[in-house]
Amino acid sequence: MARGKWHLPGGRLSTSTPHNNLFHYALSHAHAARDLIQTHLPADLVAALDLDSLELQKDTFVDEELRESYSDLLYSVQLADQDGQRGQGQIYLLLEHKSQSDPMTCFQLLRYIVRIWEQRLRNGQSLCPVFPLVVYHGPEAWSAPVSLEEVVGGPRRLFEYGVRLAYPVLDIGQIPDELLAREPFLQSVLGLLKYGRNRDFKDKLEFLLRCLLESGDGELHLSHLKAVVVYISAVSPSIPLETLEMTIEKIFPMQFEPGSIADQYIKKGRQEGLKEGEIHLIQTLQEILDLPVSDGATLEARSLEQLQAITNELRQQILDRKD
Repeated sequence: MARGKWHLPGGRLSTSTPHNNLFHYALSHAHAARDLIQTHLPADLVAALDLDSLELQKDTFVDEELRESYSDLLYSVQLADQDGQRGQGQIYLLLEHKSQSDPMTCFQLLRYIVRIWEQRLRNGQSLCPVFPLVVYHGPEAWSAPVSLEEVVGGPRRLFEYGVRLAYPVLDIGQIPDELLAREPFLQSVLGLLKYGRNRDFKDKLEFLLRCLLESGDGELHLSHLKAVVVYISAVSPSIPLETLEMTIEKIFPMQFEPGSIADQYIKKGRQEGLKEGEIHLIQTLQEILDLPVSDGATLEARSLEQLQAITNELRQQILDRKD
């Protein structure tokens, strides 16, 4: 990267987990959300939407206690012209980041949809369609119920008069790489989530970075690289910093000189990613030990070395329990 050519994005990505971090960053870009919708929502639903009007909403409807597992994104979109009628619709994208299927996902979605409707009524707006999409990247295929009928149970005929809800699941692990996305940026993000924790991730890294090269201009490349470096460092710390630097150097038409802005930037992203991964690990170990889970902001204020010391202490407690 030539000196002075690119501008570093301000601040750091700050969501509860590495997966939420990457999801929220990626799908806050309307072009990535649009591609996700076009590629993975049912075709008849997509045909009913005017995706050129897609607009990110700032409201959130996820419980505070669920913030560690969910990154909610709500997009509004106009309904497409059909029979001379137009209306206002909304798409609600709930991004599922658990490593296992959650049997209560459908019930959670129902609660969020009701909250969206309640807020619209408080604002003097009418009710509108809300379309959920669950994105999942656990190691096993999604097995949880995808409809409220499956969750509640009982004779099917009863639901003709009861509440009904079904949702599509994007199970990344079960989809061939070439069908994950059409837009290069989204393809790289979904690929990272699919392979980031796998042993063969190193073999995929170069391809996923090449996808970034095809998306956006130089300044956007650097912003994307920040998200990628932080995520890889958090979920795949076994990949050496030198490997990351060499791969990036090989793919991107930039000059990474020792001590340059780019060099410092990549090292800083690596440090942030290691901290984020360590924070998430501490909170996970605390849950396993049935201890109070530390607040993310409190842990963030500590150095990497301090976080690693806490992790070692928690791991020792788990070992002591087994003895």
